[in-house]
Amino acid sequence: MICGNATDMNQTLRSLHSLVLVVAAAAILRSTAAAAADKIEFPQPSQPPVVRQRVGLTDIEISYSRPNKNGREIFGGLLPYGKVWRTGANASTKIKFSGPIKLGDKAVAAGEYALYTIPTENDWTIIFSRDTKGWGAYEYKPETDAVRVTVTPTALATPVETFAIGFADLKDDSAILYLEWDKIRVAVKLTTNTVEKLGRQIEIALKNPSALEPRFYYEAAAFYYAHDKDLEQALKWIDLATEKKPTLYSFFYKKAQIEAKLGHRTEAITAAERSIELLKAAKEPDESAIRNSQMLIEGLR
Repeated sequence: MICGNATDMNQTLRSLHSLVLVVAAAAILRSTAAAAADKIEFPQPSQPPVVRQRVGLTDIEISYSRPNKNGREIFGGLLPYGKVWRTGANASTKIKFSGPIKLGDKAVAAGEYALYTIPTENDWTIIFSRDTKGWGAYEYKPETDAVRVTVTPTALATPVETFAIGFADLKDDSAILYLEWDKIRVAVKLTTNTVEKLGRQIEIALKNPSALEPRFYYEAAAFYYAHDKDLEQALKWIDLATEKKPTLYSFFYKKAQIEAKLGHRTEAITAAERSIELLKAAKEPDESAIRNSQMLIEGLR
């Protein structure tokens, strides 16, 4: 009787153990399936890029989503004229500046903004809003505007399928911010404070000339040359650079450019010829750089 009870007990324990294993296995399978489902990532209809661009000394970052045309009439159709648009898809488009800029002729402080637009048939209003928390344009409020400018759109010869925001005509103190979609291109000029900021930095650096390398004088001269600032001062700096480092062709080419802009024809040709000599003496001469100096000489003769 005692043996029989022990046998029954063992069978019961084995049954319970089997049941526990089955339940545990089922739980593991469910957990594995759930984890696998969690790992599946589906593509978004409007892909979200981040555009980063340095303009002069100012870093600009734009985050937005890019809807497709998909055979639709966009402006005046999908997007009604006269209505605020999020300028993309999903959340409102964000634009961030590391330093102050001008949008058109309007000053904008460094910081992050939501970028909205109001398209019409004849012009577009571009808006930077201080409220960056909204989804789309549903919560947009005019009182949060940091700046508004109005620009004239242009027609594109070839329709653009995917909405795009980008930069063009990059200079060290400005760029063109543009939007393109369907048959429309909208562009506005961004201006940075590079000239003013770098001018101050040069003045400060010159107070301690013993710490300055030849490259500094070259860069300062090139900066003044590019912005038509004091060319006589630029010439003094480039002469210092060539005296301190007489083996760099780029220094002599820049000297030739500055002399030419000052109307010093003979001096410009002499400097350009020296840059060619240095280039040809290199182990692997830079043919395009040689041609640049030759073209400068040809233009002066």
